[in-house]
Amino acid sequence: MARPIPIADRARGAMLGLARGYAGTDPGAELIGESALAALLAEELLEAEVDLRRIAERWIAWARRDGRGLGQGTLDALEHLARYDAPRLGAAFRDPGPLVRSIPIGIAAASQPRNLVSGTWHSIMLTHDDPGTAWSGVAVNVALAQLLQGRRDFLPDVIEALLANDAAPAVLSAARRIPFVQRDELDGGGHAAIACAEMALWTAHHEPLIERAFAGFTPAAPDAAAITAALLGAREGEGALPDGNAPESDRVRMLAKKLVTPREPIA
Repeated sequence: MARPIPIADRARGAMLGLARGYAGTDPGAELIGESALAALLAEELLEAEVDLRRIAERWIAWARRDGRGLGQGTLDALEHLARYDAPRLGAAFRDPGPLVRSIPIGIAAASQPRNLVSGTWHSIMLTHDDPGTAWSGVAVNVALAQLLQGRRDFLPDVIEALLANDAAPAVLSAARRIPFVQRDELDGGGHAAIACAEMALWTAHHEPLIERAFAGFTPAAPDAAAITAALLGAREGEGALPDGNAPESDRVRMLAKKLVTPREPIA
């Protein structure tokens, strides 16, 4: 019988998977794009009190100072937030970037379902005021929390959380059909964030070989790669990640360890 994988190992797998998936096959020395914003959010979650305004300011400052790898949708959303102190509305802001940067919430609140749902929702709506995007992030993080706790059959919990919170019907429909469709049938109903969540959940549910999943990642879809790699890393643990370097691996490992260290509940 296989030994249980410690949650700290699974958390490192999730964070390193995120960094590896986003960086692609030739990672640089530093986190870029949404993976850099995810690390900033992880650091905020370790503060005594989590402050959405403060994390928004940190994201905006990094985007203006560096911003490498960020998609135009996220750059525009952060600039709009900086200028008007409110998220920008519209279909152009249904990109999956916020799902990547909200992954640390799924790790930190893995045993706190209400805080996981609330924290994920509010962190995404901070820049992308679109329910389909926000509920896609919730679906991913509920799955992540279950995988961190060694529960591979995560879909019932995802569906229950979406039903209990009156989630966007399109996200609920996507989650419900994952066991019954083939990979090439996934489309998210034309919604980019839903499609990304659907692909990540489908892969974590159906694909037994983590190496094969990583081999299928493409530089053109870093958000999908990062989210999928995070779920697979949580499912299998750090030791199962295919050979390769993650940018800022020491920092990423440290953040993962601290996120699952027992502390006061996330507000």
